[in-house]
Amino acid sequence: MDSIWLVLQCESCGRAFGRQSTSKSIVCPHCNHTDAKILSRHLNATDASDAVSLANVPPEIRDQLSNWMNQQSQVNHSNSDSPPDGSSILASAENDDGIITLESLRKALFSAGFDIDAEGFADRASAEGELMRVGADCWKRA
Repeated sequence: MDSIWLVLQCESCGRAFGRQSTSKSIVCPHCNHTDAKILSRHLNATDASDAVSLANVPPEIRDQLSNWMNQQSQVNHSNSDSPPDGSSILASAENDDGIITLESLRKALFSAGFDIDAEGFADRASAEGELMRVGADCWKRA
């Protein structure tokens, strides 16, 4: 399992920096002091990097930067060049009984980072023989 990423704040200079939780050193890269407090924990380096960036900007513009970063993230998700892997999206949208609802399909597409119409996706999957309609806004995999 990958390690957790920590966002630390140096007790001496006040700057934030990131380290993997498995790292033996918490030396500040800015002033070389070893006293730091944990600000947050993250599952991946990208989220930790974003948190370090936010922690190191003046509080007056922190909200503006956070909003801008969220907008950029949404643009990057909607501009994905790779087509969705239909089989894995359908598998993640399935419940324990093998039913796929329109809402579960929306959630699966959103989680995969695709901003496309769930109903259109289901219609195309049905036309290609991947889904069979079993009710209003409900399908089963063929």
